[in-house]
Amino acid sequence: MFGSDRGGTLKRLGRYSVAVLTGLQLLVGVLAGGSIIGSFFVPGGTATAETAPTYEALSAGAPMKLRMPSLKITAPVVPIAMVDKTLDPPRDYLEVGWWNASAKPGAVQGQTVITGHTLHTGGASMNDLGQLAKGDFVDVVTKRGTMRYVVSGKQVLSKKQLTKRSQEIFGQDRGEGRLVLITCSDWNGSYYDTNTVVYAQPQGQPTGA
Repeated sequence: MFGSDRGGTLKRLGRYSVAVLTGLQLLVGVLAGGSIIGSFFVPGGTATAETAPTYEALSAGAPMKLRMPSLKITAPVVPIAMVDKTLDPPRDYLEVGWWNASAKPGAVQGQTVITGHTLHTGGASMNDLGQLAKGDFVDVVTKRGTMRYVVSGKQVLSKKQLTKRSQEIFGQDRGEGRLVLITCSDWNGSYYDTNTVVYAQPQGQPTGA
């Protein structure tokens, strides 16, 4: 999906094509092909009163680091912007990119959009994104502190589905500060057929973090 090599790398990895619809809404597409995989949600447990963490408010700040504890993944976050209506993740597949026109973690409006590479040979920060389950924690570290999110669902979408639902998934006129993580999925031997999108709801800064 991504990368700067406009030839072989893009054929191997796929790519997001992005266009502004209204305000800060995002339209995302990837290389077409393959069958459509419908959306799904993963059930998960709920914390008890004895184990539920407590949180405090956190002022909005640009993300610096993404942590997915259940996957044992920590990745640096760098800002990325649209260029010629295209949004590409960082060239370094160990980094992830925060769309700098999306909400900052801690904001009460909009949606924080973070994207990264998947490599069919393994090793990229987003390779196991689809293994996140409902109820898993995702932390985004900013200069102002750590914003914790709880995974609320995920979907696997074809290019057509993603484009059709782009306002819902990426629009900055909605979301109430939720986190949206996205990467490519379903390598067919030449390119990726689908995208995995994970949604997580903001909780605040864990007390003592």
